[in-house]
Amino acid sequence: LEETRCEALRLLRNPGLAFPVLVMPVALYALIALVVTAEATAKDPQTGVFLFSAFSVMAISMPALFGIGTSLAMEREMGLLRLKRAQPAPAGSWLVAKIGCGLAFGAIAYLPILAVALAAGRLPLEPARIVAMSVALLASAIPFCAMGLMIGTLFRGSSAPGYANLVYLPGCYLSGMFFPLPPSMHWQVPLWPQFHAGQLAMHAAGVEKLQFVPMLVAAGGAVGFTVLFSAVAIWRLARKG
Repeated sequence: LEETRCEALRLLRNPGLAFPVLVMPVALYALIALVVTAEATAKDPQTGVFLFSAFSVMAISMPALFGIGTSLAMEREMGLLRLKRAQPAPAGSWLVAKIGCGLAFGAIAYLPILAVALAAGRLPLEPARIVAMSVALLASAIPFCAMGLMIGTLFRGSSAPGYANLVYLPGCYLSGMFFPLPPSMHWQVPLWPQFHAGQLAMHAAGVEKLQFVPMLVAAGGAVGFTVLFSAVAIWRLARKG
């Protein structure tokens, strides 16, 4: 609990991290969904659900990836992990704190988008569907927590944000998260965690038009990415510390 409290304070006291990951997703959603594509979302409600899902994935993934990855890389570089191992604290408590804060801040970033979508009438779903979609989206933050751990263990503190963007930004566009891709690019879409997170949300929302793979495939992809990224992070921590 003490590790979690300190980790949360560290994130909140870093405006360079807290502002982009907590404010930018809802600001972009309001601009794109309510202003730029207002006519399209009004005519086709499923377009509104698609945009809500896309920016929600963005909201839940950024704190998990950048918050965990950057902080872990800096702590490794400064030798704080070796110090924590020497302290009389439960083993792995720092790791649980980072993952817990990544999930919690993802939920904090997601809730404003949900509030804006409901207030603007851009989420025409039954309450049960909205709850199911929210659960699916929040659970989809777990693979990005694992990705953040992997990046934090592989790279130095000064370069970790750049490598995180190098992986994250192409995934947002090449996964078809914001706009449909041409058929010639469909082969590489399942290679990105964002695609599987979006598909889980579409299945939870019951939007059959936007369901491109079965739910078990999407869930299996999310679990597979979590296992892969976690395995690399554990191997790196055991090797270097």
